[in-house]
Amino acid sequence: MPTNDLQHIPHETPDIHAELLASLRALYPALFDGDGKLSERELRAFVGNYGVPDVERFEFRWAGKQASKRIAFTPSRARLRPNPKRSVDFDTTGNLIIEGDNLEVLKLLRKSYFGKVKCIYIDPPYNTGHDFVYSDNFTEGKQAYWEQNGVFHDGMRMDTNTESAGRYHSNWLNMMQNRLLLARQLLRDDGVIFVSIDDHEVHNLRKLMDEVFGEENFVAQIVWENREGGGGSDSKYFKIKHEYVCVFAKDIEQLVIPGSEVEDDSGYPGQDEHVKERGKYKLIKLNSFSIQYSPSLDYPIEAPDGGDIHPSENGKRGCWRWSKKKYEWGAQNGFIVVKKNGGDNWIIYTKQYFSVDNEDKPITRTLPPLAVIQEYSSTMATKQMEDIFGEKVFDYSKPYPLIKKLINFVSRKGADDLILDFFAGSGTTAQAVMALNKEDGGNRKFILVQLPEETDEKSEARKAGYNTISQITIERVKRAGARINGDVGEGFIPSRSEKLKVDTGFRVFELTRSLFPDTAYARDPEKTDAENEVALKECLERSKQVLTFLFDRDELLAEIALKDGFDATFTATKQDEFTDNFVFLLADASKSARICLDHELTMPTVDRLIKDHKSDRFICLHRAVDTTKLWKLNHSLGSNLWVT
Repeated sequence: MPTNDLQHIPHETPDIHAELLASLRALYPALFDGDGKLSERELRAFVGNYGVPDVERFEFRWAGKQASKRIAFTPSRARLRPNPKRSVDFDTTGNLIIEGDNLEVLKLLRKSYFGKVKCIYIDPPYNTGHDFVYSDNFTEGKQAYWEQNGVFHDGMRMDTNTESAGRYHSNWLNMMQNRLLLARQLLRDDGVIFVSIDDHEVHNLRKLMDEVFGEENFVAQIVWENREGGGGSDSKYFKIKHEYVCVFAKDIEQLVIPGSEVEDDSGYPGQDEHVKERGKYKLIKLNSFSIQYSPSLDYPIEAPDGGDIHPSENGKRGCWRWSKKKYEWGAQNGFIVVKKNGGDNWIIYTKQYFSVDNEDKPITRTLPPLAVIQEYSSTMATKQMEDIFGEKVFDYSKPYPLIKKLINFVSRKGADDLILDFFAGSGTTAQAVMALNKEDGGNRKFILVQLPEETDEKSEARKAGYNTISQITIERVKRAGARINGDVGEGFIPSRSEKLKVDTGFRVFELTRSLFPDTAYARDPEKTDAENEVALKECLERSKQVLTFLFDRDELLAEIALKDGFDATFTATKQDEFTDNFVFLLADASKSARICLDHELTMPTVDRLIKDHKSDRFICLHRAVDTTKLWKLNHSLGSNLWVT
């Protein structure tokens, strides 16, 4: 039967740009011309700019911005290779540590984790002129950009971004923009992202995040006092003892950050006949100049002497906070006070009671958390690392209680939220998640992504046997997990929950090339005809190659599962009812499919699938079924038959 009638498992991640255009076309087909292309003319007319020349407006621009955005939406042909030997509790854990370039990894996670992450915390390079930025060089040769000759095996080239570089800020912004664009797609609608930063790039980060997340979704710029005592001596004019954490919501209308309960009513001095039911009260002016003016909220209220009281004062236009109907209800139920001020003018107040809201319903008064964090320091982080490793193997880590506090702002007690950190460093976020689960009985899971960045040859880390940062990440999480569950030492385990066991395992995945040979060819206009002819011949040779996964069933199964949208904690259970082929039940928390990766599917297997499982999805290699078997399976399974 024709190949194009079959359902195919893709060999690369989705083309996000094409998906966005398809969504736009479904919403408003008139924006597209007869060839199905987005019409610039129609788009300008739609947004109201038809025939109107560009005018000056505020915008944030830098060199490489559009290329960086395009890179974010470029499909990936890479894969994530599972490594059970480097993992802990591989078969039972829900946590992940992924070794590889985070841009490519975010693309590979997108289909499986779209809209599933509650909280993202990242501690990216601060662009101080001494650290690294990722060099997203997408000029493809024989190797993918993240595999090209450079610094790392199966990693990503990194360069020092010195202040003398002509694109010093642009390089950093390009690195951050494409990763944040992808990260936003992984957040739940009620999700939140925290980004650590200092004075070098905080101004640019805020503007960038305004664009990516929408400035209306800005939550706070938390000040973290990271230095003890008098502060740092590395600034010429002031002692700097703080950094920042920029906080944005995916949708601020759905954001909930529980405050701390107000324990006493000392701020509520008034008392009336309702004190037993409503508690004490304080007075708040009914008129306001800070809310948006509305004519419906600008109405006269009769004063005790018969005159009218209006919300405007001293020539400044204001309005009431309550509607006329709500005011009349409040006046009848004891929520309104009208009295003169010192200037002999009538002022209208509402009573804010301690124990009820302004609709007379019971309420627990809370205060939002302070956007200044003072109780943790960089020195604490250093001591925690030395406590785990016995020596200093990593610089500039964050104290794990800081990350735990941030997560606790948005993740309710006992939650099963997913937490992502794609600049994982030494693995602080994993320790924070495990410690928080230990404290409140939660079942939160973490995903860490860390580049296999080489440690300095003369560093203590290299002397201790850690050749890459990702090796430190894995070892730190392993040791911290053992401590948190009380398997070794006391350390910093919360004593009140010693008996509670939490998931401290993790699956390790490594970014590497796809097992499917790349048979796509496109003529390169920058190459000569002879060079393009050579490239075409190489492409044809690749198409003839025996697939590289002939003896890598587990690895191929993992690649197919992730590119089909299964999450990375999927299970694959062998189905003993099939005796002629190895058939597995592939499953995660939300879906399942049977899969066979044998080079040939036998007729008994085909018959059993048709007899017992025609309502279930089945995945197999396209080359494993001849025309007869393919027709039989497709005729019976229909859209449940998928090939790759």
